[in-house]
Amino acid sequence: MKRTFSWAGLCLCICAVLVLFAACGKKGQTSRDFKDTDPNSKINISIYSMAGHAQPPADNRIYKWMADNLNVTFTWDILVGDKDQKIGVMIAGGEYPDLLHVDSTKFYEGGALLPLDDLIDKYAPRLKAHYAEAWEKMKEDDGHVYTLPVWGVVSGKDYTNWYGDSALWVQKEVLKEFGYPRIKTMDEYFDMLIRYKDRYPTVNDMPTIAFTILAYDWRSFCLINPPNFLAGYPNDGRGTVNRTTHEYKVFLTQDISKRWFKKLNEMNAAGIIDRSCFVDNYDQYLSKIASGRVLGFHDQAWQFQQAEYALVNQNMNNRTYAPLPIVFDESIRPWYRNRRMPNIGQGLGISIKAKDPVRIIRFLDAQIDDEVQKVIGFYGILGEDYQLGSDGVPYRTQMQRDQQEDEVWKLHNQAHLWRSHNPKKEGSYSDGWPTNIADLYHEREATIKEEDRELWEAYGVGTHAELMDPDPPPNPVWFPTWQVDPPDGSEAQIGWKRAEEVYRRYLPRIILGRPAQFETLWQEYIDELGKTGLEKYEAFMQEEVVNKRIEKWSPKK
Repeated sequence: MKRTFSWAGLCLCICAVLVLFAACGKKGQTSRDFKDTDPNSKINISIYSMAGHAQPPADNRIYKWMADNLNVTFTWDILVGDKDQKIGVMIAGGEYPDLLHVDSTKFYEGGALLPLDDLIDKYAPRLKAHYAEAWEKMKEDDGHVYTLPVWGVVSGKDYTNWYGDSALWVQKEVLKEFGYPRIKTMDEYFDMLIRYKDRYPTVNDMPTIAFTILAYDWRSFCLINPPNFLAGYPNDGRGTVNRTTHEYKVFLTQDISKRWFKKLNEMNAAGIIDRSCFVDNYDQYLSKIASGRVLGFHDQAWQFQQAEYALVNQNMNNRTYAPLPIVFDESIRPWYRNRRMPNIGQGLGISIKAKDPVRIIRFLDAQIDDEVQKVIGFYGILGEDYQLGSDGVPYRTQMQRDQQEDEVWKLHNQAHLWRSHNPKKEGSYSDGWPTNIADLYHEREATIKEEDRELWEAYGVGTHAELMDPDPPPNPVWFPTWQVDPPDGSEAQIGWKRAEEVYRRYLPRIILGRPAQFETLWQEYIDELGKTGLEKYEAFMQEEVVNKRIEKWSPKK
């Protein structure tokens, strides 16, 4: 399984086959020399991860390639249990690994992160070029950059066909059963689930689950977010921003939420809500989806992707899911799909306890090189994971394509965990090829499942992304507000935390209660939210996010 590339050998391959870099034959540092020049510069980098992927085995081929070619190995601390508690313990103790997976302002506010400006200016020219367009937005209020966004930094041509954002998802088999109907509204969506469950009360000899909800831990945004999208707003996290006045309001207390939860209450009375979902953990949620018996739910694709892989591996492609841009009524234009943008404030940070920040930033710079990105990203090793045709075009054999759907193979042959955290290129490489080989037309055509091809043809689209919106509106200047959280201990944070406790306590009761109780329970819920100080959170989001971003990010006249 081991494959070691020398620098000279890799250069020869690139020069002979792609004829791209005439300088590759020179000794020493060249534009393609991604290996550290110090032969004694081997480093083990410790990383805190919230990705939820499995620990890579010792024989993983790509991590071995990274050790041989980049002199880097990793030690992973993968989150288990409550995220906020874990981060709080780290901050309180002042002990951190070298790299931190950042998804909020907690590490920054806790003083856990090194400023990266000088390090990048001195040692990371490729990173500086990669983030050039996003650089000013990446700066915190003190003028320094602390976190490197790992998604949404697009260069060259954007080839992406995958849809990974929010939707009300439905099994492809359900759409096929009813002749691929044009389902647009909330009522139509649930009517379809009811009719299918009535026809097929069991799937794979198990009771059919018409609609489930992920309500576990920090992932409970799946419980509260649907009203935002049903009302035609983009994903601004916990609230909505008025497009004219720019007023920010949490949607928990808005009528759009009442409308959604009243519908769920009615659907529970009709017997189609998964009543055990409120006590399930994340693994149980994925297990239900992977069983093939869940017809629909609200989520973002990256969060249930593992369950879809399991369905594919069980030859249940028909039980995988299609996203639908469902709204309350046909007068509302859906706004689920966004235009690509960097995930500002979230990504990868170097901790103040990092043992060698210079060596780490040099590694981060080296791994953003095109040839490294191909190996650790979505191509793999040339000759093993893909080939070049006589015309220089990359391609895979059918066996190599099939391996991409084998979870066991991927665990041993892809750097999936690192790929969830690393600064990465999206769009296209300098040679013009897409950053994901699967986005090449011939590769995409060879890997489209028949269920997808049939579904897309029925709706006149070519991808799930087009199914959601072939041409999404421009992102608002403040967008998205979910990138920012209030400081720990602030009135705004306390207000939101109290509101979170209230909705976790009340919403399951509201959904599962008798319809005759709904109005009473809803009013109790709203009254309790009114005692949380939620207005402090709204004031913070209004001033510190919406107003400031409009002022700083609006095009200068």
